Amino acid sequence: MNLITKFNLILITTFGIGLSLSGLYSYKLTQDNALAQVTDQAELMMQEALAVRSYTVNEVRPLLAKDKDNVFHPQTVPAYSATQVANIVRKHRPDYSYKEAVLNPTNPRNKAESWEKDLINNFIKTPSLKKQVGSRGESEGKSFYFAYPIKITNGKCLVCHSTPENAPKPMLEIYGDKGGFGWNLDEIIGIQVVSVPYKLPAELARKTFHNFVLSLSIVFLTLFIVLNVLIRTMVLKPVAEMTKMAENLSKGDTQVGELEVSGSDEISKLALSFNRMRRSVIKITQLLKKPN
Repeated sequence: MNLITKFNLILITTFGIGLSLSGLYSYKLTQDNALAQVTDQAELMMQEALAVRSYTVNEVRPLLAKDKDNVFHPQTVPAYSATQVANIVRKHRPDYSYKEAVLNPTNPRNKAESWEKDLINNFIKTPSLKKQVGSRGESEGKSFYFAYPIKITNGKCLVCHSTPENAPKPMLEIYGDKGGFGWNLDEIIGIQVVSVPYKLPAELARKTFHNFVLSLSIVFLTLFIVLNVLIRTMVLKPVAEMTKMAENLSKGDTQVGELEVSGSDEISKLALSFNRMRRSVIKITQLLKKPN
C-alpha cells in the first residue's frame, strides 16, 4: 500500500468519525432550533389574534354601536374577528391553525373538542396558569399546541351572554338561544389555541440537517482534493525523484543530474542533502576508478 493510499484512508476515516459525531449533535440542534422557530411563529400568530380582539373591542365595536340599525354585527365580537383574520393568514400559512374553543359557545364553530376541554379545565383548576404548551396525537397526526385562556374581564360582554332574554334579538336570530349564555365575570370560558403539525418543525429540521451535511461533505471533498494535489506535488513527486536518483547511483550511474531545489522547507532540505550525497558518491566512485 503506497503512501497516498494510506493518507487517504486516514483522512476518510477521520472525516467519517467527525461527520458521525457532528451529525448526532447537529441533528438534535437543528430539531431544537426548528421547534423554537415554529414556536416563535405560533406565538406571533397568537399575539396577532390578541391584538385583533383588542382592536375589535376598543375601536370596531364602539363605532358600529353608534349605528342604531337594530342589526347584530358579528364583526363586533372579538372571537369572530380574530378567527376571521386567522383564517386569512392561514391561506398563506396553511400549517398553522387558530381556534377559540369554548365550552358553551355562541357560535357552534367554536365548540371545544375533548382535548380542548381538558386544556380549559386545566386553566379553570389553576387560575394562575397563563399558558399551556404541549403536543397531541401520534406519528403523522402529531401536532404542537399553544393555548391561552379566554376569561370574561369586561362586564359589557355579559349583555349578550347572561341570559337569552337579555341578549340582542338580532344575535338570537343568527345563533339561536341554545349556547353562549350563563357566563359570569372573571370566569374562564374557553381557550385561544394555535396548533402546528409536528411535520412542520420536523421538515425544517430535516432540510437544515441535510444542508449541513451537504455543506460539510463539500468542504471535505474540496479539502480532500486540495490536500491530495499538495501532497503529490510537494511531497510525493520530490520523494519519487530522490528515490530514482538513489536507485541510479546504487547502480553506478553517475550521469544522473541534481535535483532542482526551491524553498527552505523540510523536503527542500532533504533534496539538498541528496544532492550532496550524489556529489560525494560521484567523487568516491571516481577515486576508486583511479589506478594505484
